[in-house]
Amino acid sequence: MTAEAEPASPEWVAKFEQHLLRGDPLAASDTLRKTGAKGWVKKAEYDLAVRALDRVRPVPVVRLDWAQRLLAHPRRVDKELAVRTLMPLARSHTRDLARAAYRLARDDDWEVRESAASLVGQLLADAFDEFMPTAREWMGGSDTRLRRAVVVGAKYAVRTRRPDRAEALLDLIEPALRDHDAYVRKNLGPFAIGDQFLRSYPEATLARLERWATHDDENVRWNVAKAFSAASAARHAERALPILETLERDRSGFVRRAAASTLRRLRARRPDLAPQPEPVLEPALELETAPEVEPEYTPETESAPEAEPAREPTF
Repeated sequence: MTAEAEPASPEWVAKFEQHLLRGDPLAASDTLRKTGAKGWVKKAEYDLAVRALDRVRPVPVVRLDWAQRLLAHPRRVDKELAVRTLMPLARSHTRDLARAAYRLARDDDWEVRESAASLVGQLLADAFDEFMPTAREWMGGSDTRLRRAVVVGAKYAVRTRRPDRAEALLDLIEPALRDHDAYVRKNLGPFAIGDQFLRSYPEATLARLERWATHDDENVRWNVAKAFSAASAARHAERALPILETLERDRSGFVRRAAASTLRRLRARRPDLAPQPEPVLEPALELETAPEVEPEYTPETESAPEAEPAREPTF
């Protein structure tokens, strides 16, 4: 039995690779950009570009140089290709990648910010101890986009499922639970926690959610409620239901609405846990009895009056 041959690469890949071999990352990026429309390049095309880049096997100093040249240009494709060029250097050039992530996380283009979050995730995965102080600093800072980059980066980092990192990564994202900014909040509870932390570290995450559900800050409780809205939460429905039913009676309408919405989703995914309606019992039928009828008076039925006792004669 012969192995199936890999599908042939598109024609642009050879041209992309030739530009890299000549040391021209900008020309390579321009070739990649032409595969898309209006500056948007599909993920599949980026993946092909990364494979070509790996075949060229540039040494780290060349990768850094190419990335810096790409980052100097404003086009989205240049910045995203720079991120993919830098990814393998997370462990050996942590500070260089942290500087690039800081810059890209604050970019005005949301797609570039997504790439920055991926770079943060790579740093947390490959350079955990060295990058963690920087990630904590960004989380505690005033820049919303940096905080969001750490939240999403942590989501990507927990895919490694390293049990020794569970508590530290939960500690890292915990301050964001109180974040009032919707940009951070919407990427935390329903996305980072619900979609990935619950998958990678279910017991540790559920324990935190049970504790966070009683927090004084309504944003924390909202994140707890929305964490169970992800599809992966259905497998933890038995633990989720008591939390959500409590939050459905929360003093905050903001939290109550989130809990009610999540409960509807959870019960739709797990109909076996939907509340069953109480059976309606029909009222018992009373046996009808004929009304008592007072007997009519007849001389035969009336008893004669009792005679008065005889009186003793008096003398």
